[in-house]
Amino acid sequence: MKLRYFKIILLFTGLLTLGSCKKKMDINYDPDRLPDFNNPIPQLLTSAQVNLAFEGGSDLYRYTTLIMQHMSGGASQANQTWDYYRYNITGSDQNNVWGSIHATTLSDLQLIINRGSLSPHYMGIAKIMKAYEYGLVVDVWGDVPYSEAQLLRDNTKPRYEDDAVIYPKLILLLTEAITDLNAPLSALNPQTNSVIYPGAYTTVRANWIKLANTLKLRLLLHYSKKDPAFSVAQITALVNTPGITFFASNADNFQLRFFDAPNQRSPIAQFEVSRPNYLFVDRSMAELMNSKTDPRRPFYFTLFPFDFTPFSRATSAASSGTGNTTLSFASVSTPTLITAGMTVSGPGIPPFTIVKSVSTVTNTIVINDDETPGYNLPSIPAGTSITFQPAYRGVSAAKPPIAPNNNYSRIHTFLRGAVTGGANAPVGYTSPVSPFTYTGAAPQRMISYAEYCFIRAEAALMGAPGSAQQFYTDGITASMQEVGVAALDITNYLVINGTLVGTNAQKLRQIIEEKYVASFGVSVEPWNDWRRTGYPVISAPTNAVIGTVPRTLFYPQSEIDLNPNNPGQKSATLQAGPFWDN
Repeated sequence: MKLRYFKIILLFTGLLTLGSCKKKMDINYDPDRLPDFNNPIPQLLTSAQVNLAFEGGSDLYRYTTLIMQHMSGGASQANQTWDYYRYNITGSDQNNVWGSIHATTLSDLQLIINRGSLSPHYMGIAKIMKAYEYGLVVDVWGDVPYSEAQLLRDNTKPRYEDDAVIYPKLILLLTEAITDLNAPLSALNPQTNSVIYPGAYTTVRANWIKLANTLKLRLLLHYSKKDPAFSVAQITALVNTPGITFFASNADNFQLRFFDAPNQRSPIAQFEVSRPNYLFVDRSMAELMNSKTDPRRPFYFTLFPFDFTPFSRATSAASSGTGNTTLSFASVSTPTLITAGMTVSGPGIPPFTIVKSVSTVTNTIVINDDETPGYNLPSIPAGTSITFQPAYRGVSAAKPPIAPNNNYSRIHTFLRGAVTGGANAPVGYTSPVSPFTYTGAAPQRMISYAEYCFIRAEAALMGAPGSAQQFYTDGITASMQEVGVAALDITNYLVINGTLVGTNAQKLRQIIEEKYVASFGVSVEPWNDWRRTGYPVISAPTNAVIGTVPRTLFYPQSEIDLNPNNPGQKSATLQAGPFWDN
């Protein structure tokens, strides 16, 4: 394993540059880093927390948000996210994130654990974060170095361990962490240097304990496919433990808040600025939310082409049929201007059609869907009512765009922070048009209260304590409240979509689909849910380099090249997932 030590920087500057692109990394030693014995544990904790959150919004986030079709790279041919969307995620692509995880986050956490015997409150937090990070590592790669990796510089080529053996160790580590957090004496206590749950330790200790128990639930739920009886029994025992506490509101969310300042903005927001046309919403996500008129859409995504009141206009002449993509009107300008990008619907109009161009000279528009070679309209009579509207428009995995284009919705305020400006709309419209600019002051969420509720709903459906229905409702409500949806809109949504119905399999699908929507912006876990349950139903893009959705990722090429104890590179099919998926 490559172990490189980064110099600790108390501000976000520098730390936030990790994890966003491919880099060559020194193998064992960084001469700029202070010797281990000179690194105070308060600074180590800050470094580890910032890096952990930044990892959550960088490479692993992009891999899994593309695999799970929250977002798409299919419209931005041909670049990095276009390749990732087609599952062309190579071992070399993962060198940087693997190095960041092991050389910075886990290294710093292990140093705290090794040197924190007199400061058990620091040790407890470090153990929780280590268990969280290693959970992701196992879920992504399966068998990985664990025990020998904790030796740091004393063993730079650690052996790999069975992932099924590592998972129970993580649960035990969380139990140890709670004991440490409750220690009566600690030489040092984290305060504002803890950028996750900042504040007086006596106040935030309860948050860390809730996180440890909630993380145990997440790990135990992962066993539900391989051994559902074990999963239910362990979750039941945990839930029934006297005095146990779990997440109870959005205030408990495990997240790091970023700020509106250079090098301190959300990693997702930073990527959108530096590579503005790499990610657009996927049609799977857009249509799932559109089918329910989900009120989270205005927070998650921009409307395309911009926000306006839908209107209809009658055609003034019949379309000619074969080979035709043109519609004629008495006026394209009045009473409302038709502009490029508007979604078009009406009798005979294929789904996902938009306005491609407008002629004020001939009062005609040309329409297309950007996806269908030889697109043409049937014969459409004069006087046919055509509706023009904004849309949450996603890229199709089944019908990739014929050519690169930007005619789709983008990530909006929930993951990028408040809007600070935008281009002017055409004359006659008042709404801003993409490209918006954003503060970048958005939290990077890692585990949310909504996720906890959906974990409990699924576990209750299998027979664990609690009401699946109540936790399902609570999960939807928590997600919408976190996003900022109005109370009336939440109530109206729950009236239509808030009741579990049908068989247990149908109820499970409802739970996971709502969890999928609520987990927008969360790294890896939506992929875990799909591998466990098969929901939401997704299919490989038609231009994918492998024919099935990946269940694991390749080992980093750096491990294959530099660690002789690696188990060898994985099969090109990427179908051998972690132990709980087999």
